[in-house]
Amino acid sequence: MRRATLTGLLLLVLVGIVAVFYIDGEYRTSAYSHTAAHPLPAQLVTVNTATAYLYYTLKQTTGFVLARAPKGSDGQPLSAPQVVAHFSDDFGLAESDSVIAMQLSPDGRYLAINGVRDHGEQVWMFDTGQLTMSLTPAYVLGNFLHWLPGSNGHTFLYRPMLPLGPSAPMDSNSWKPGLWEVDAATGQHKSIAINVPSAFLIDAVPSPDGSRIIYSTTAGLGLGSDTWLMYADGSNKTHLFSDSSAAHTIAALFTWSPDGKTIAFERLSDSPTPFLPAGLWVMNNGGGQQRRLADTDGGHGYTLVWSPDSRKIAYVVRTNVSNRQADVQMQALQSGIAVVDVATSHAWMVASTNQTGMPLNLNPTWSSDSAQITFTAANPTNLVIGGMPRYWSARAIIQQMQPAVTPIRTPIMAHVIAVG
Repeated sequence: MRRATLTGLLLLVLVGIVAVFYIDGEYRTSAYSHTAAHPLPAQLVTVNTATAYLYYTLKQTTGFVLARAPKGSDGQPLSAPQVVAHFSDDFGLAESDSVIAMQLSPDGRYLAINGVRDHGEQVWMFDTGQLTMSLTPAYVLGNFLHWLPGSNGHTFLYRPMLPLGPSAPMDSNSWKPGLWEVDAATGQHKSIAINVPSAFLIDAVPSPDGSRIIYSTTAGLGLGSDTWLMYADGSNKTHLFSDSSAAHTIAALFTWSPDGKTIAFERLSDSPTPFLPAGLWVMNNGGGQQRRLADTDGGHGYTLVWSPDSRKIAYVVRTNVSNRQADVQMQALQSGIAVVDVATSHAWMVASTNQTGMPLNLNPTWSSDSAQITFTAANPTNLVIGGMPRYWSARAIIQQMQPAVTPIRTPIMAHVIAVG
């Protein structure tokens, strides 16, 4: 959710979300917890690393654990998730603890897990081969943004916020961080100057080839935002546009099309009301030819998802816009899955509450032929005991046809805290 402080400036609006966050590419992540009647095994399970997995954060009485299950052809779990690692520092014992994103590195070696506690955000890094978990970078509060394509396959963009003690990594013996590139294997970082404090950074997303980074900044709530484009090394910074305070919006949640030609993004309400709807926009990769395509859910930070052929975008749309309680309370949200054709600007619903019987329809991911979408449907998640999501498939190819949704057969998983 959005916070009124600078450290809560969008993207990472995501705090407190207990929903599904899909990994980009072949792997995806989910977060589940088991019932007290079916406790998770205390023994760590070793799994064949050649298999593609879905990852889950589960809640035990001792806190959060990480688990994974083999991934099926439709992106669904083929079995109940098995525990592979434990989180440190009693993470998951407090009701306010949550996991807001899990994303696998391009080389598949590391899973970045963005966790939120009452004192800030930290990133746990899971080594998928060694089955070990550590805070990366150590001794820093901050949040994971995105993996960098290319490079060594496991370097990521990171927004550092606060140092934790004398062991915190410093730049020239002082704390003046910008945007960091962090190596997941070593924890070493390189700072990219963005000409503002890191607390002013909203979002930063690399292009598909890793050569450029689009990012947005703001000086505070109600002050609008500025969007910039630069080379991955921080050179050639170009100011693309401003969202002034008069417009009452900020730009964030940037997503490049797979062919690198178009950037989708959201203009979110620059307001203390956390969950207002937002606008889905696109522009060319130089910041021009901006067009508004649709309305999205807004304040929950759900990712815009391009189809592999770069022609369509799947997104979460709020379906109870008139419910003012849902403006401020995420448990009151109702949502569906919509698709927009970028060339024609035609948008249509592909999954809704009426079809699944669930108020929350979230986290679309495309099939390789850009014809089907896999998503999850669930009731609002209880912050203490979680929920029970189900996987569904939706047809998303011909606009004139009636949407067709089909439940996907998966193991029953109860007490879900977050789905990825």
